[in-house]
Amino acid sequence: MTTVSIALCTYNGERFLDAQLTSLVEQSHRPDEVVICDDDSSDATLGIIQTFADTAPFKVRLFRNSQNLGYVKNFEKAVSLCQGDVIFMCDQDDVWHPEKIEICLGVLDAEQTVGLVLHDFNWIDADSRPYPGPVGAYGTEGLGAEALPERFRRESIEIFMRPYPRAWCGCMMAFRRRFVDLIVPIFPGKGHDDWILKLLGPVTEVRFLTDKLVDYRIHGHNVNGRDITKRTLGYRWARFLFKANRALRGHSKRAFYRCLLKRLDQSGMSPIYPRLVEIYRL
Repeated sequence: MTTVSIALCTYNGERFLDAQLTSLVEQSHRPDEVVICDDDSSDATLGIIQTFADTAPFKVRLFRNSQNLGYVKNFEKAVSLCQGDVIFMCDQDDVWHPEKIEICLGVLDAEQTVGLVLHDFNWIDADSRPYPGPVGAYGTEGLGAEALPERFRRESIEIFMRPYPRAWCGCMMAFRRRFVDLIVPIFPGKGHDDWILKLLGPVTEVRFLTDKLVDYRIHGHNVNGRDITKRTLGYRWARFLFKANRALRGHSKRAFYRCLLKRLDQSGMSPIYPRLVEIYRL
């Protein structure tokens, strides 16, 4: 039977953590373990986790970092520690729909050639109300999820890689643990989710589900940035400084793709979508 691990990373997450942990317990297919890596929180996060670990109907393994690693390296650690056949990454401030694990696992169990499953999501705000986020558009046609033809379920990787990849958060992914050695270590200058998507895309089949299986919370303190509906001059300036600093540290977009290509080459895996590898070279 396929076993499931959840890699949950926390850092000063006391405000929303209870709701997320409750949604894990309420899964119709419960995980075999939840691996929690706390990035040296200073609020009540650890107490919340300990209470959860004492009462959860599945194994909870808690690891506390002695110093703050940052979210990318913290997810790298959490993923590395997972022991299940399938790994789900989990943020501390979202809410999973009860059927999330069951639906994603159903695809992976039915299609052994699929190594990565992606799914759709809802935007919510700090008070769990609907949030007016942008509508996802896919492929050259720029279609919304509900309008995607059925054939795109069999050609998902084309939708996410050409002509421009859609940003995809880790909480909307499930992948097989056999790819961990390919994924780790994660390139430090970009999101772990984009790294995983672009590494697995060329070497395994990917399925996209239009099911909205996560309530993705925007609350002003997300790692990915401020309120996405307010692209102010100040926001744009901050983004420019962030990118400039990243480039100075050798974490430019070009360096990211060079590292991707090197990792794929070193892996010895034969890309089943070699055209994606060529795209990375551009």
